[in-house]
Amino acid sequence: MRLHLLITSGQRALGAMFMHKLDEDLLAFIYPNDAPRTFHTAFCPPMRMVALDGKGQVRFDQVLSPWKFVNLPACRYVVECGPTVDYRPCLQPILSVSPDLPQQGMLDDSLRMDNLLFALLAEAVADLRRIREAHGAEVRPEVQRKRFSVWERGQIVSSAGFLLDFSDEWNLPEGAVKLSHSVLQAEAPYLDELVAASVAGVPWRHEFPSHCMRCGQPASWHPILKPVHGAPPEIQWRYARPENAVPVCHHCAETLDLLRDEPLQLDLVWGLWGPRFEALWRWHRAWKTGRLPDWDPCAYPLWPPQFGGTAWESGSGALSHAEPRPPHGVLRSEQHMAALRRALFSKRFRGRQPGETQLQKLLDFQFDLSTGDPS
Repeated sequence: MRLHLLITSGQRALGAMFMHKLDEDLLAFIYPNDAPRTFHTAFCPPMRMVALDGKGQVRFDQVLSPWKFVNLPACRYVVECGPTVDYRPCLQPILSVSPDLPQQGMLDDSLRMDNLLFALLAEAVADLRRIREAHGAEVRPEVQRKRFSVWERGQIVSSAGFLLDFSDEWNLPEGAVKLSHSVLQAEAPYLDELVAASVAGVPWRHEFPSHCMRCGQPASWHPILKPVHGAPPEIQWRYARPENAVPVCHHCAETLDLLRDEPLQLDLVWGLWGPRFEALWRWHRAWKTGRLPDWDPCAYPLWPPQFGGTAWESGSGALSHAEPRPPHGVLRSEQHMAALRRALFSKRFRGRQPGETQLQKLLDFQFDLSTGDPS
């Protein structure tokens, strides 16, 4: 583990941008005072962000995907690390740092922003370089689908648009500008879906609990709803969302006959995800019958606003609630819990101890840590 102390305004402004991953690196943003702060994860890898106040109390702890703005509560230290990294062994050296810093926020008023802009442009050009290596001079949709995942294509589309926005005022590589036009032209039929996937279709399974919700043994997340026959891959990413999956081990899947019992599958996923699955189900039915309403996928990446509630817990598909999260805090009714228990415990356990402890662990799982002594 490599600990990096980011003390100057320039260091803090760049942070984890353009890093491939943070598994071996832990970034500690050191500020002179406690104050609310706004961070962004543009051009950053998936990460865990932890905010602590001057006394070392945890005020925020969450795993974030790229391209997010994050409003942090009053804090003095911010830690960025890999999604599964335990940052706590590094807390003592972080909290012991008390540099003589100017009383400013993330950016010094005198900091030159052109360096940051050049870095953003360089990253966008790097995305287009991947396109050139995959296609050559002409972007072909079939190659895009084969070489890149949908959420990656969304990020590449965003980079292409970013370059074109600056192409009139900046002297950018001519090849990158041409490729940007070619990318947007090739991806034109699915631009909104690709941008939505870039923020809501990022991988999540390695970040979530991987234990069976019935017996607690190591398990895999099983998808429930299947994509409509003939649905393009630009649509299918929604079926890979956590709201459409349940963690069940191979032993319990066989005991419950899970793969062949569709009503049981629906009871499990509906009970676990409550209104979030209900919203996905409405989208699935509307897509299947060709009755999807017109809506803005950039503002509501998951599903139309009328399909879910106004908060994450009630099934909102808004941009602020699109990041994959575990099923902690979902608004479940007694009917949800009854369906969940009926599905999980309808068959006798074979050689493994039954009980609701494992289910409760999953329902209570969250990324937040105690705000007490972090040690």
